[in-house]
Amino acid sequence: MASLSWQLARRYRHTQNSSAFIRFISASSTWGIGLGVAILLLALSVMNGFEAALKNKLLSVIPHVELQAYDAPIANWQPKLQKLSQQPGVVAGAPFIQSEGMLRLGSSVKAAAVRGIELAYENQISQLQNFVRAGDLSALTSHQIVLGQGIAEELKAKVGDSVQLMLPMMSEQGELASQKNVSLEVVAIVGIGGQLDYQQVWVDMTALGEWLAIAPGHVEGLAFKIADIFAAGNIARELGNQTQDVVYMLDWFRTQGHLYQDIQMVRSIMYLVLALVIAVACFNIVATLVMAVREKEGDIAILLTMGTKPAVVIQAFMWLGWLNGIKGTVVGAVVGVLLAWQIETLYQFAHQVFGVQLLDPTIYFIDYLPSEIHFSDVLLTVGVALTLSLLATLYPAFKAAKVQPALVLGQR
Repeated sequence: MASLSWQLARRYRHTQNSSAFIRFISASSTWGIGLGVAILLLALSVMNGFEAALKNKLLSVIPHVELQAYDAPIANWQPKLQKLSQQPGVVAGAPFIQSEGMLRLGSSVKAAAVRGIELAYENQISQLQNFVRAGDLSALTSHQIVLGQGIAEELKAKVGDSVQLMLPMMSEQGELASQKNVSLEVVAIVGIGGQLDYQQVWVDMTALGEWLAIAPGHVEGLAFKIADIFAAGNIARELGNQTQDVVYMLDWFRTQGHLYQDIQMVRSIMYLVLALVIAVACFNIVATLVMAVREKEGDIAILLTMGTKPAVVIQAFMWLGWLNGIKGTVVGAVVGVLLAWQIETLYQFAHQVFGVQLLDPTIYFIDYLPSEIHFSDVLLTVGVALTLSLLATLYPAFKAAKVQPALVLGQR
């Protein structure tokens, strides 16, 4: 059998005697809470999607940790790489040589970062092959080059074309002495997304070392893939301490950390703003219950006169107000989850029909709106909304229990 407080709450909620203004305020609190919950869940899911895309796309290509030579190339790199790759937390390692260069095809010229890789090692730390948009990257010889998709578009290059790579030759004093020109065949075009497609090309490491006059068996750095990307800073320091060479200790957070920080900052701001929206909607519950208490003072006085305990009155009005919060939270959670589930499809539809382009692929590493629903976010959002709506009922409910029956009934 339902308790008296619950029966009173249901009776007052469905009564038709309440004024239209009270019903309007009650409905606005319900839908305000629902709207805040839905938008908050959608925003958190999109931020989760961006974070997952950063991890699964961009960080699957760029090294998590790098040790770059400071003043002299790293000699005898094979045993050093093998030793460092066995350190705790390290999955695999690969050598590299890098330089700045210019690419020319016909009358088009484009500056690019040139990275020399050993494909057998690189495949252990990078999923570069998964992002090949044209051509084949099963092998990379000394006369071949892999272009980023953005660079290929600007040069109007396609697989099989021959491009000229111009490399700077530096003197011992660090001044430009001459340049090295080589003709290379485009073997593959890679589309990762964002600025990386417009900035980087890949060539064979041994060939790049010869062009730059680096001694055989020497490299400019060692790159590593690690198990926990958020431990990159600590692992970079540990690996740096293990090597006898003078190196820069770099991790992905120094080069791409601004993207992760932006995602976390937007997540925090969105949560704060929308939690305040929910809180404001909950204040309407206070207004609704205060007016309901004034309207039901006679009923409350009669109940108290008949021996009803004040606790029952408190619980009845808490239920009356909290039902608005529960309804708004449940509806908002369902709508928010459905929107988060289908937001990518809705974005693609809006892009195709209306030409809406929120993410510029030349700037961002994705051109779609990702979404990933976390149960913990749903649970936290629903919990916050229900807690705030419950707290909003306390003052009016205790005010209802303090009604003076003699004073109220004496005026009637």
